Amino acid sequence: MISYTQAVQTIIRNLPQPLQEERLALTATHQRVLSRALTAPHDMPPFDQSLMDGYALRSRDTRAVTPARPVRLTLGATLTAGEYLEQPLKPHQAVPIMTGAPIPPGADAVLKMEDSEVEGSDLVIRQPLGRWVNVQRRGDEIRRRTVVLPRGERLTPQRIGTVLALGLASADVARRPRLALVAPGDELLPPGAAPQPAKKWCSNLYALELRAQELGCASVNLGIVPDTLDSLTEALRRGLDNDIIVILGASGRGQHDFAARAMTAAGADILFRGVAANPGRGVTVARHRQTLIMGLPGSPWGSFVGFETFVRPAIRTLLGQPAIPRELTATVRTSVKVRPGTTHFFPCRLHPDPEGWQATLLNNLLDLSRADSQPLGLLVMPPHRRLLRAGSRVRIQPLTMD
Repeated sequence: MISYTQAVQTIIRNLPQPLQEERLALTATHQRVLSRALTAPHDMPPFDQSLMDGYALRSRDTRAVTPARPVRLTLGATLTAGEYLEQPLKPHQAVPIMTGAPIPPGADAVLKMEDSEVEGSDLVIRQPLGRWVNVQRRGDEIRRRTVVLPRGERLTPQRIGTVLALGLASADVARRPRLALVAPGDELLPPGAAPQPAKKWCSNLYALELRAQELGCASVNLGIVPDTLDSLTEALRRGLDNDIIVILGASGRGQHDFAARAMTAAGADILFRGVAANPGRGVTVARHRQTLIMGLPGSPWGSFVGFETFVRPAIRTLLGQPAIPRELTATVRTSVKVRPGTTHFFPCRLHPDPEGWQATLLNNLLDLSRADSQPLGLLVMPPHRRLLRAGSRVRIQPLTMD
C-alpha cells in the first residue's frame, strides 16, 4: 500500500502528455482551459475617456477661477461615444461629452453635467478643476502586453468578456480530456427503474459523469454492467480510446471485486493497488498504452470523494493546471479524531468569516446536496495527525472555487 502523495505522483507520471490544443472563437470557449496565455494586444481603455456625462475642458483655463471671478468657456458640438475630435481644444473652449467618449486633444478634465452652469453658448466655471478629474486614462485597466489570462486558466463568462474587450477573437485551448465511466454491480438499477428486492438505484455513475463535464471533460457513459470479470473486461475494452476510464466499484479484494483482474485482462499494467487514504483504501490504477484506468469505491460517498482526490488531479494535469488546486486555510468547527497512518479526506462546507474561512464537516449525501449552494472543499488530514480539535486551522482543497 502506498501513500496518497505517492499515488497522485504515480498517476501524474503515467498520464498521456500533452493533450493537443485547438484554436476556437472566444465565444465558443466557455469553461474551456487555456493552453496558451492571452496577452493584451492593446491598452484598455484604448484612449483617455470620459467617466461622466459633462463637459471636457482644459484644466489650466480654470486655475485662477473663484466663485467671485468665474470663467466663461465657449461650448462646441457635443461629443458622443463612438465619435472623436481630431482638432485640439482651443483655449477657453469646452465640449459637451458623453460617458465613454474619447477626451478631445488638449483637454484634461471633465466637469460633471450636474455641477455645470450654462448661460447661452457659454459654460460658466466657478471652481477650479484639477488635471484628469473624471477622466479614465488610456491603459488604466490593462496595459498593452500584459498577460491577462495565463495558461491553465479556465474561461468563464467574465474572463471571456475581458479579452473580447481587448479586441481578441480566438484562443488556444486544451482538447477536452476524454473520460469514460462504468459501474459494475448486479444490485444496481438505472434511474427510474421499478423497485426490486435487494436492488438499489445507481446514482454515482450519472452524477460523476456530470462532474467530469463540469471539470472540462468529454464524458462517455459505459453503463451499468453485471458483476462478472468478462462483463467488466469487455466494458474496459470499449473505453480504451479514452484518456481515462473510471470504474465505480469492484476495486476491493472481495470475491466479486474484479477491477484489478479486469484491468489485466484488458491488457493494462497495474501501477498500484491500495492507498493509505480514507476514503480510497482500495483504489487501483492501471495503464493501457495512453489510457489510465482508475478503480474507485462503489458507494456514492466513497466514489464522490475518490473522484475528487484521485481523478480530478489527473484531469487538471491533462488540462495544464496544477494537479491539486491551491489550498486554502480554514478553521474547523468540530473536532476530528482518526487513526494515524492514513490521509483522511472530509468534505466540508465553507463559510466566510472576518478572520478567514470556517469549515463545517459534511457527513452524508443529504448534507452535501443541501450545502451545494455554498463553497465546498475537502479537509485534508495528513497521515501523522490523529486529532484535530475544534478551532484548529486546517488545509482545505477547494472544490467549487476553481
